[in-house]
Amino acid sequence: MYTGTDRNIQFTAGLLQAALTTRNVEAIVSPVFDGPQIQTYAINLALGVKPEAVERLAGALALAANAESCRIARDPGRLLVEIPKPPKERKTLTATRLLRIKNESTWRVPLGVGTTGQVVWYDLADERMCHVLLGGTTRSGKTNLLRWMLFRLLLQNPARELQLLLLDPKGSELQPFAHVRHLLHPPEHNVEEIVRTLMWVDSTMKQRAIAGIRRPRILVVIDEIRNLVRSNRQVTKLVNSIAEMGAGEGIHLFCTTQQPGAKALGEAIANFPCRLLGRVSSRTLEYGAAGRGRSHANELLGRGDFLNITDTISRFQAPLVPMDLLDCLPQETNIRHLDLSALDPDGEPVGDVDPRGGWQRKDLDLDAVQEAVEAGTTAAVLGRQFSINFHRAQRLVEQFGGTD
Repeated sequence: MYTGTDRNIQFTAGLLQAALTTRNVEAIVSPVFDGPQIQTYAINLALGVKPEAVERLAGALALAANAESCRIARDPGRLLVEIPKPPKERKTLTATRLLRIKNESTWRVPLGVGTTGQVVWYDLADERMCHVLLGGTTRSGKTNLLRWMLFRLLLQNPARELQLLLLDPKGSELQPFAHVRHLLHPPEHNVEEIVRTLMWVDSTMKQRAIAGIRRPRILVVIDEIRNLVRSNRQVTKLVNSIAEMGAGEGIHLFCTTQQPGAKALGEAIANFPCRLLGRVSSRTLEYGAAGRGRSHANELLGRGDFLNITDTISRFQAPLVPMDLLDCLPQETNIRHLDLSALDPDGEPVGDVDPRGGWQRKDLDLDAVQEAVEAGTTAAVLGRQFSINFHRAQRLVEQFGGTD
């Protein structure tokens, strides 16, 4: 909470107050938090004043504060106005600051500092965060955030409790974890071998379901999944299967992509309850990336400025992770190898022969489905248009933000 007397912050609060007063909006503006990259102010509305009256004034408030943009978020009982600092005044959040924070569970990771100064947490054991999709443009900080999350989870949990699979087509982003003791298999970079590994995960998941085994947890990390999907159609089906059933069997997915959404993951996107979203390149892409409206992800500043999107949206600053910090993880020179030789990535695609409409159902043109839903098509009409049953059509309408 802000308790200082910095004249610049108080002066900006006065400018915001004046901007609202001249537009006949009854409210009280007060400073809340002076963060690494943004300053946050609270707006307490008078009785009867609708929040939309302030949200429409985002541009005017940015001008009043002499800022490049202004993001307005809803908080219980008030609005939060997030004003970017001038570029020269922006600072990084050090990992050391978060390392000192006490943790209630080994599965919890402090993602960073929120806009009101609170710590924003991620919890692998929480069903709302069982699978994670990290998105954002180049220099948004998604690779840095992924490394921080992996570092904390591996540091806090021994290899007997948490095992790791790294699927890294570029072969560079996850290199700092190439010899950690938690690895089940060396990092895979070849598309064919990545598909084999996902087939092994899918088979292991089903064996666990039969045997009732849920430990150790297995964390599968897939970097730039959209590129993999384009390279091999098996990837989408396997990820969809793992995302649907994996959490209940102790198997979790961390996937990164520059533009998260149905185009990257297909129908599997519905089974990723948590998105950590950095800056997107335009307002046009904002809705698809966030999976909902009014996220204003295009107004994020990059360099670790993120949204945590679950059943709510919270903004936070992720820490900068120095490479030497990652060297603290226990290393293993001789990484074990899974036996993937019997798995055929060129064989019959997963699920193409199931006529019953289960998870192995036929492919859809999801771009066409999204266009239909955004045009107002109901589930009943969508089902007839694409020859799918009503319940599946209804899920697709919900997935793409329509109403029925």
